[in-house]
Amino acid sequence: MSLTNQSIYEYVMEQAPTITKNWFAIKDGEVGSIYSKNTSPSVAKLLTKQHTYTIQTVISAFLEDESIFAENLEQWANTVAKSRVELGTPVHEVLLALSVTRQVIWDSIEQFILEQKNVPTALILQWSSKFHFTFDRLTNQFTTMYHAFTNEKLHCQQELIQQLSVPVIPITESIGVLPLVGDIDSLRAKLILETVPVKCKEEGINHLFIDLSGISSIDTMVLHELMKLTKILSFIGIEATISGLSPDTAQMITTLGISLGNVPTYSTLKQALSFEQTPVQKALHLKVKPVD
Repeated sequence: MSLTNQSIYEYVMEQAPTITKNWFAIKDGEVGSIYSKNTSPSVAKLLTKQHTYTIQTVISAFLEDESIFAENLEQWANTVAKSRVELGTPVHEVLLALSVTRQVIWDSIEQFILEQKNVPTALILQWSSKFHFTFDRLTNQFTTMYHAFTNEKLHCQQELIQQLSVPVIPITESIGVLPLVGDIDSLRAKLILETVPVKCKEEGINHLFIDLSGISSIDTMVLHELMKLTKILSFIGIEATISGLSPDTAQMITTLGISLGNVPTYSTLKQALSFEQTPVQKALHLKVKPVD
């Protein structure tokens, strides 16, 4: 076989199944890791496919057309990084597995060199430099994409958390409930002020019941923010009713002199829904002047 970059590509691709088999024999991730010895058959199948893809990507750098490697690298990094993020694989485990891959591929190249005999040292150094520089590019591209996909995943999770922390629940076409649960800090209070009016408008809600019975503790900051919310709602034509006020909270409101304005308050959401008249109920109770 001729001593060319193309010849290395052909040799390594021919040895790809053996290289992957050697990689599986060497890798030894922690229990629960996708790289552990007792990984599931489905994960093993995925790793086999992706490891072959890794070999092909790295060794394509030895082809004459550099654009082939560049294209392979981008596709490989996107595929593998996305897969590892979805599987929840820590980046340090992936980098360790890649270091083993680097070693088993280079072992194959060394075997090629031994089989050729009398390969010039300068050429061996050239191949070594090209291979390790290529693998560094592979690792760098992977970590870049892994970081991007991780941030995207965290952003989606944060949006979900925000939606769950401010759940405006429509119970009729025009009535909604905002059940607040847990602690409310300044960040969550700001989120409530920004999102609740928008959600109410989107859902066509014109009467919102704000239930506080699930809040673990209420301080003056929370009360003032709730009053801001009721004012904002009133400005855009949405009535507000507060339920779930405990005796301690009522005492705090009185002591601090906080004005609730015209906002009705009830001790439970059940009472609020029972006693508060909806626009439809109000319409039904309007007195109609009899026709003479």
